[in-house]
Amino acid sequence: MKNKILVFTILVTLFIISCNKKTNIVDIEFTKEVSFDTIKVGDTISKYFEIKNKSSTQLKIKNLKTSCGCTLAKLKDSIIGKNSSTKIKVTFTAEEDNIGIVNKSIILDSNTKPNFTVMYLKGYVVK
Repeated sequence: MKNKILVFTILVTLFIISCNKKTNIVDIEFTKEVSFDTIKVGDTISKYFEIKNKSSTQLKIKNLKTSCGCTLAKLKDSIIGKNSSTKIKVTFTAEEDNIGIVNKSIILDSNTKPNFTVMYLKGYVVK
């Protein structure tokens, strides 16, 4: 009987300890979409996306990608402290194959859940 009580006590203690374990998952707030007006083929525009770390753990941005070569994304800081923010500068150069509605993705890989955050640059290109 004493062994059962001891085992039960150990299991309850382990359960409580595991529930109190801090997580490294970060909660963020971000600009989901940025739009630009109509631009012409050959024009280049730059827009900014803001990311705010809303948690007590550092936000660590591992990778930043765009959906095509006509869009470049540059990150100011890859590690963002708690309650701090950073900006991503996105530059888009309109090419012939971009004529019409433009919807480019910017993909952020970080220690958030889910790991990938997708933002969109939208606009319209004319000849």
